[in-house]
Amino acid sequence: MIEKNKKSRFLLAILVYMSIFFFLLIISLVIDTTYDAKKLFNVCIAAYMIIGICLIIHIGTSGGDFFEPITIISILYMMLFVFEPMIDICENNLKWFGGNYTSFGIKGTWIAVAGYLSFFIGYRTKRFSFVPSSYNELRYNVKKETKEVEDNAYYAKVAIVFWIACYFLSVLFLLLSGKSLVFILTGGLTGNGDLLESRKMLGALSMFSYCLVGAWMLYFVYGKNKNLKVITFILTVFIYYIRGYRFIIIIFALAPIVFMYLYKQKRPRLVTIIGAIIVMIIFVGFVAAARNSVRYGGGISSDMVNWDAALEQVKDNFRIYKTYYALVGYVPQKTNYLHGQQIFLYTALMFVPRIIWKSKPETSAGLYLIRDAISESAFLSGTAYPIIGEFYIEFGSVGVVIFMFLYGYLNKSWMNKYGLSYSKFDQIMYSILLLSNFQIVIRGYTPSNFYMVIFFVLPLLFIKFLKGINRI
Repeated sequence: MIEKNKKSRFLLAILVYMSIFFFLLIISLVIDTTYDAKKLFNVCIAAYMIIGICLIIHIGTSGGDFFEPITIISILYMMLFVFEPMIDICENNLKWFGGNYTSFGIKGTWIAVAGYLSFFIGYRTKRFSFVPSSYNELRYNVKKETKEVEDNAYYAKVAIVFWIACYFLSVLFLLLSGKSLVFILTGGLTGNGDLLESRKMLGALSMFSYCLVGAWMLYFVYGKNKNLKVITFILTVFIYYIRGYRFIIIIFALAPIVFMYLYKQKRPRLVTIIGAIIVMIIFVGFVAAARNSVRYGGGISSDMVNWDAALEQVKDNFRIYKTYYALVGYVPQKTNYLHGQQIFLYTALMFVPRIIWKSKPETSAGLYLIRDAISESAFLSGTAYPIIGEFYIEFGSVGVVIFMFLYGYLNKSWMNKYGLSYSKFDQIMYSILLLSNFQIVIRGYTPSNFYMVIFFVLPLLFIKFLKGINRI
């Protein structure tokens, strides 16, 4: 059965790959655009071929799985560096905050391809020995009976206490930031929602909102009260919605779905996946359209978004490849690499609360590069860059290759440790870590992403800690 499914996925992958390739080839022949944009379009086709072949090799040798990190990361990667640039070229949408950085796209795309190849090697490396491990064969060979005794009542009790504590801290942060309690509890439908400058002193407090993901997932799996699950889910979504956390809401909403598929050893059908993508587009578009109004205390209404507006908002999330292009054109030609100032130094500094260290830098050196490379308005708007953008400004092309290798190896390690386990606890961990890639790939800012992941799984780590104490 495994071999049959493996062969079917492999043939389907080749069919989809070739169909898309010929479609893109036809577009390249008829497209009417500038010389630089035409060259970039053709380079994007080459990038698609290389990334696609790697993915097909993985499916052919390892079976592949929709809930494997390499599948999700590959799709996000191609959206950022292949499909969205192509779409913008076809729509003649080449400007970014008033500038055109298409000429830097060719170099940027080849660096992205090198990064993906390194990620691919890192992902398929086991103990630094290149082997074609099979996800599906390993998954079905693992014993279904886990030796770990999971105390459902104990886990549920700790989870709900943890959720209440973190929800209280999250509400406290919003209250001190200028939001009224009514505004918070209704998700911005009514009440006052002013945004105070004092929120900058409360960054450490705001991190506890991430813990709601892990805490709620624990209660969802081990708790028995269905009404409490629904109420806490809605209240958590309201917190993230008011904060404007688009991808965090997606991670939170999809985590229980991914867990259920893992637990039942099933995978979603293609129709289900397409339907989920459509719902995600509408939802992300609505949150993006309404979040500034909610952040600053304005109301929300159903006419804030329609399908076209929602799709445009989603595409804007992938258009940050243009910020990456600008950085490729600016570093190191006009300024030096950061040499770890953001990834290492600012990640450490970010841990120190601003209320203790009042003179802590407002932001990291990497974000100031956006202002220098693009414009002040780009900096103030909070535009980001993909994950490899950060690797590039730190250590150049070499940094992209090294860190993408480590990123691939880390994801494979997570899958082997948690994704192949039949422990419900491990499956919760894997669901969260897998979906975290949505934010990590698209928003390449290690200081924030590092603590996001830590706080996501902090409730699970806390339970592990308590269990360790009980054994002493």
